[in-house]
Amino acid sequence: MINEQLARRQNLGVGDNVQLILGDQLTALPVLGVYPDYGRPVGEVLLNAKTLPDTFSVRFESFSVTPGEPGIVHITDALEKIWGVEALSLRDNGTIRALATGVFDQTFALTRAITLLTLILAASALLMMGWVFFSTRTWYFQLLMVWGLPHRVVAGQLLRLALLLTGGIAVLALPLGIWLTWVLVHRINPLAFGWSLPMAVYPLFWLELAVLSLAVGLSIAALMRRQLRRPAVAPVSASALAGGER
Repeated sequence: MINEQLARRQNLGVGDNVQLILGDQLTALPVLGVYPDYGRPVGEVLLNAKTLPDTFSVRFESFSVTPGEPGIVHITDALEKIWGVEALSLRDNGTIRALATGVFDQTFALTRAITLLTLILAASALLMMGWVFFSTRTWYFQLLMVWGLPHRVVAGQLLRLALLLTGGIAVLALPLGIWLTWVLVHRINPLAFGWSLPMAVYPLFWLELAVLSLAVGLSIAALMRRQLRRPAVAPVSASALAGGER
């Protein structure tokens, strides 16, 4: 079995052969499985000790022990006497697993909070931009009503334009976001940390962005519909300020 990073680096999967140098021998072994490594940058291989050649020298050994009723202290004392060593290095995998789970939960909660804050800020910026954009043209929309168009028709036209604006921005932003994600997981992350993440897409998140853009567009149209009922100042052109002809 090999870890994820080794599998990704050498493009290996279940059934492929991995080349290993064991002692002074080059050996090709089939991959039986790929196990998660939680971003560990070092390539790892798990294999049966019977496959090791006689020339392979063991530098480090570790055992996984479930203490049960006797307790870890009795097992440690017995192992020290059997192996004739003064002390053993112990690692409580249960505590480490609980600590890692807590860290991951906090990281995911913080990521969700940052994502929510980013969406709120982006929606607020889009709302303000669209409202200002259409507010500067309120006088022209009111002229349409002066020329005979009903208020309902003008409001419908504003709704269509607002939805086109926010929807178009969302459509243009999605490819840019996907490209930036690809650069992060396939270029920046390997250079900065030595390991990469699998590239994945989330259509449900795209649906959330589409719904948010729709809500912003409807909000802009509602604000502009109220603004159409108020008197607007005619825009002043540069030629009029200079005394030119209209």
